Amino acid sequence: MVKESIIISEIKIQLLALRSQVEEKVGRALRLPSDFELLARNVAEVTGEHISTNTLKRLWGYLEGYRTSRRFTLNVLSRYVGFRDWEDYCMNLYQNASSQIFDTQHIDSESLTVGTKLTLRWHPDRVVKLEYRGDNEYVVLESHRAKLTAGDTFKCQGFVPGQPLVINGLLHKGIDHPINYICGKQGGIEVVV
Repeated sequence: MVKESIIISEIKIQLLALRSQVEEKVGRALRLPSDFELLARNVAEVTGEHISTNTLKRLWGYLEGYRTSRRFTLNVLSRYVGFRDWEDYCMNLYQNASSQIFDTQHIDSESLTVGTKLTLRWHPDRVVKLEYRGDNEYVVLESHRAKLTAGDTFKCQGFVPGQPLVINGLLHKGIDHPINYICGKQGGIEVVV
């Protein structure tokens, strides 16, 4: 039997929607090892099928190895949230275009007041604190385990939780020209205002 793998970057929207529904069903955001253990037990109880906690951690971007997923894993998670299989889940997602993945909450820079402070978090344990300066411009106040450093500045029209943040025109200490930077390639960013 051939184990079919699916390239995650080709199904990003569908996967984000499925992960959101799984978290809703299990009743919590998956952030800690114990959350993934709970989900693995719950999936086994509901579907009678087993997915390892490490597989779940990789699918959520908690562990490395997020580039592909076996169709079996996507089928089981689709059954867990009430669908026949992954294909049925995707068909339903497209037929119901008002699904939450298309109505993702976002933070527009224009809606913030000058001096607003935000915290960005992303996998595996990156934390950056920003201050809004107006005109879509931000300054980095603190940075923990990220390449951004205090004093860096960039312009950004807004943030979409759960999605990667692509920064164009980052002014970074020690570099004499604007550069590009991406935060949260695996699993997106979390934003706290």
